[in-house]
Amino acid sequence: MRFNLPRASRLRRFALKQALTLPFAVLKFLSGGSIVHIKGRTLDPQIQFLRQVVFTRNDRIPFSLTGGSLAGVREDWSNLTTLTGYTSPHIRIEAVGSDNITGRLVRPVTIDPDAPLLVLLHEGGGVLGGPDLSLAFASVFAEEARCPVFLPDYRLAPEHRFPSGADDARSAFVWAQANVERLGAKSGTVALGGISMGGNMAARLCLDLKRDFQPLPVAQLLISPLLDLADSQFRTSPYAQSWPIGATDLDIMIGHYAGAGLSLSDPTLSPLREKLIIGQPDTLIVAGGLDPLAAQAEAYVHRLLEARTTVIYRRYDTLPCGFTLFAGLVDHAEKATRDIARNFMALLRA
Repeated sequence: MRFNLPRASRLRRFALKQALTLPFAVLKFLSGGSIVHIKGRTLDPQIQFLRQVVFTRNDRIPFSLTGGSLAGVREDWSNLTTLTGYTSPHIRIEAVGSDNITGRLVRPVTIDPDAPLLVLLHEGGGVLGGPDLSLAFASVFAEEARCPVFLPDYRLAPEHRFPSGADDARSAFVWAQANVERLGAKSGTVALGGISMGGNMAARLCLDLKRDFQPLPVAQLLISPLLDLADSQFRTSPYAQSWPIGATDLDIMIGHYAGAGLSLSDPTLSPLREKLIIGQPDTLIVAGGLDPLAAQAEAYVHRLLEARTTVIYRRYDTLPCGFTLFAGLVDHAEKATRDIARNFMALLRA
């Protein structure tokens, strides 16, 4: 099944992409004439233009959970995906699954014989959206890496608090392992990745699979992973006001995801606090430069290196937390996504 964008949405996306082709100096002028420059890092002007001009609101920060109802923000994020998607004749998007597992499969027309199936747990803090939130990133990644990407559904909080989403992620990964060739991976291998809270789930799942003596993914990909829910550092980070996802939004997401009665420092919720890390798959960890979660990503790099895991770390200094949402729209976000895809395949072939 192909997913086609309504004509009105296609026209709005086209108009928006045309606006973003304006010279950066013009975009800066339209955004108020100033730049966002924090601790030596300058926000990408296209993303600044999107926030301050295209999606500007008088009452609150666009797409932020602060000051808005959860239902309203979910609708806003859903609408956002119709504008930020990525289309290409080189990929096909299908609905796949079984009775209990559903999701999107991004299948390149040409698949590398060595490429695994990447099971990618979508962004949204475990609270917002579904696979479509990460569809643009998955599409660009799949095209560049010539690697099929499976984006499974998982239950969202606060309707379904932890460990519901994590349990669904494990079930989806096991199902993907059993159906890997049907899902397009000629190599018969499966990799695991996640963005934001999806990165938390992916990291925790790899640790649990090792503990349970179960087959591990051939590699893992963690993008702006939220690995320590009890961390106070991201709340006071110089980049706490990151957009589209800032520290206040992350706090609200954590409150919905974990609920009451759970210690946020429990390693089952915060894999960065796991006492013993051993035998983990080769890992690519990614963060934005203006990302309050970058410190957690870097801390996990060190933990994995101490455990003698092969790790590649990439930080894209002009991009904020949540840049993957704009992989099909913002030039630097797309370039970063293609770089991530190349690094991931290089990691697998090393």
